[in-house]
Amino acid sequence: MAEIEIKKEYKSPSGVYILFGEEDYLKRFYTGKIRESILGDSPYALFNHAVFTPKNFSEDALADALATPPVFEEKKLIELSEFNFSELKAAEVEVLLDFFAAVKDYDYAVVVMNVADGALDYGTTKGAKITKPSPLYKKLNAAAKTAYLPRASQRDLVVWADKHFTKDKIQADASVLAQLVAQCANDMMTLVGEIEKLCAYLHTHGENVLQKEHIATVCCETRELEPFGLSNAVLAGKTDAALQILHLMEQKHIRPAVAFAGIYSTYIDLYRVKAAMDGGMLVPDIAKKLKMNEYRTGLYAAAAKNSSLKKISHVLSLCRDADLKIKGESTSYDRLKSLICEAAKG
Repeated sequence: MAEIEIKKEYKSPSGVYILFGEEDYLKRFYTGKIRESILGDSPYALFNHAVFTPKNFSEDALADALATPPVFEEKKLIELSEFNFSELKAAEVEVLLDFFAAVKDYDYAVVVMNVADGALDYGTTKGAKITKPSPLYKKLNAAAKTAYLPRASQRDLVVWADKHFTKDKIQADASVLAQLVAQCANDMMTLVGEIEKLCAYLHTHGENVLQKEHIATVCCETRELEPFGLSNAVLAGKTDAALQILHLMEQKHIRPAVAFAGIYSTYIDLYRVKAAMDGGMLVPDIAKKLKMNEYRTGLYAAAAKNSSLKKISHVLSLCRDADLKIKGESTSYDRLKSLICEAAKG
């Protein structure tokens, strides 16, 4: 196969896709689009969606997933997640390559592999092009449709951010957007979260023009990912987004206990806000009673609308059970990732 432009493929996907590069947000975005294109809101999605990680994949398991036809639909999706080629054995890489080659004989199967930044040595690049591919990348490129997604330039991100604000009926000067992009370290994952917060803040205050003062008031001063964003992803059932945030925190060598402490305290506050809302209180009164920032209380209230006290209590129970174990771990995020997946189930 060959390198492709994924934005031209995701609406009618076929074959094997390997998404890689520095921009994790776009990889997650296009993986989600492929998933939506194939599974949509089908009542049979559960039967037509298989997910493999390094912990549960094997030659036989992949072959079985491939040979099993979709249930009452034209296609099925097989996702390969969390694979790190620097940690895989040569035999395991060969299993994957053989699997990719076999997919061509099953026109109903679509495979997508989302490779995290740093998990694949693809060679030397210049701009958005791979100029000197590595031996492994050559093999992968021959067996699959590969999509290199590099980090966007500041100019591109300013244009991208402007489109997001315009869609939300908010005006923004290019210099203000450039400040926002720079503050997010040209990282799309961080930038999209800050854009959502700013839009919510401006609409709440009846304003439609983004100013530098708004950025100073609302946005993080660094690329530190807020625990609220992680907790909100779990509450919304967006497991992929939550795991992606954890991945970035792990890359920054943030201790699991630090990430966990943020999640735990956030859920405690969410529970308090939800209980007050169920009691008929409005955001300003809740903020005053709980002695919380009103804007922050509004964010918790928005998240609480999509949940229930029962669900939040369930997550708090999971947190209590995991508390001592996670605090005793210095580097491994495995238990925290398991907690996130369990919490998302509700």
